[in-house]
Amino acid sequence: MKILRISAVLLSAMMIFSAAGCGSYDDSSCSSCEITVNDKSAEEVLTAAVEKAKDSNLNTTTKKGDTDEYGFDKNCEKLYGGITPKELDDGLISYSSAGGLADEISMLKPNDESNREKLMSILKERINVRRRDFEGYKPEELPKIENARVFEADGFCILVIADNSEEIEKAFKEG
Repeated sequence: MKILRISAVLLSAMMIFSAAGCGSYDDSSCSSCEITVNDKSAEEVLTAAVEKAKDSNLNTTTKKGDTDEYGFDKNCEKLYGGITPKELDDGLISYSSAGGLADEISMLKPNDESNREKLMSILKERINVRRRDFEGYKPEELPKIENARVFEADGFCILVIADNSEEIEKAFKEG
């Protein structure tokens, strides 16, 4: 009986110390626990980055939960290779409603960290899709597609296609 009590105390102490160590880790890639490092929504993170980078072509945004015909939820699987909104904690796409512009910011936050690499691959493939979309349509948009950025920031997998992709990426990473 005494051994059981000692074992229980030791196990409890180990659990407390392992959770405390993970909770103090300041990186969004903490895969051994489910503590969220940043609770900002995709919309909040996007707004801050776009304001810093002064991008004016992005004037339409649809986010997870938007279910109308052109909403994020209705188009998620088509745009992102079969990913469903149920697989995301948060997500959005921001683009130019003027048409004819390749400008886009896609932000996807996986609800399961094991999907992070899959999301990064899907966003990289999205660059190829956009390239094919614009090759015969508006080839003058191809330079911004060629300079597209796929990266991680604030727990999101992010794709940026814009004239100033580097500046927008920097703004995302600076917070």
